[in-house]
Amino acid sequence: MGELLLIGMGLHDENGLTLRGLKAARDSDAVYAELYTSIMPGLSMPNLERLVGKKISVLTRKDLEEDAKGAILSRAKQERVALLTPGDPVSATTHIGLVLLARKLGIPTSLVHSSSIATAAAGITGLELYKFGRTITVPSPKTNPFPESIYDFIRDNKKIGLHTLALLDIEGRLTITESIDVLLNLEAAKKAGVITEDGLMVGLARVGSPDCIVRADKAANLMKQDFGEPPYSIILPSRLHFVEEEALELLAGAPRTLLEAHR
Repeated sequence: MGELLLIGMGLHDENGLTLRGLKAARDSDAVYAELYTSIMPGLSMPNLERLVGKKISVLTRKDLEEDAKGAILSRAKQERVALLTPGDPVSATTHIGLVLLARKLGIPTSLVHSSSIATAAAGITGLELYKFGRTITVPSPKTNPFPESIYDFIRDNKKIGLHTLALLDIEGRLTITESIDVLLNLEAAKKAGVITEDGLMVGLARVGSPDCIVRADKAANLMKQDFGEPPYSIILPSRLHFVEEEALELLAGAPRTLLEAHR
């Protein structure tokens, strides 16, 4: 009897594998990886293969979204097959779809969780996880020049006092500066006062890495800062508890005057 295991690798490199995940990969008959749903800046495939003790085949988006049966599930019907993923294995809709397809084909599935940007972004900034609303993705202007829906999601989150985590289009290689520019252009068109140059934002780069950067400031100031290499994300805070204010000041360098104005 076969089995499909989805194993999260965490945020930075191969050392983000949990002990449970490493054992599951080593015990599998075949190991695959996908590296397109997020960037792991410190990942070394040779090191990962040495850890797991097996050759690892890297799958593309097309393999998993269009040809999953042929690329991985046909083998999982008969053997124990592991798929290594960035972050947590079910934080991407691609992986949820793969699990559902496997179940429909009668293939047992197991999950081995790891760290995710969804939880790490809250933890590293000191913002309360339960106060985050719908997560958005800022697309590249080349593929979606006016992503009106994400503006509406930010507005709706703010209305009920929830922070917004914005992930940036990794295929379009968007920077924090470019993404804030997309958001400000939306504001210029919508004119609802949701996003402003003087408003508080938090820029995040390489969360989970030794050289992670976390900076809270006015949107206009963040656009001038160098965050280094990706992956990036942005947080648009809503109403802040006084502990969250203190956390943003001490952990992310937020100016006290800006926090007072944000109230």
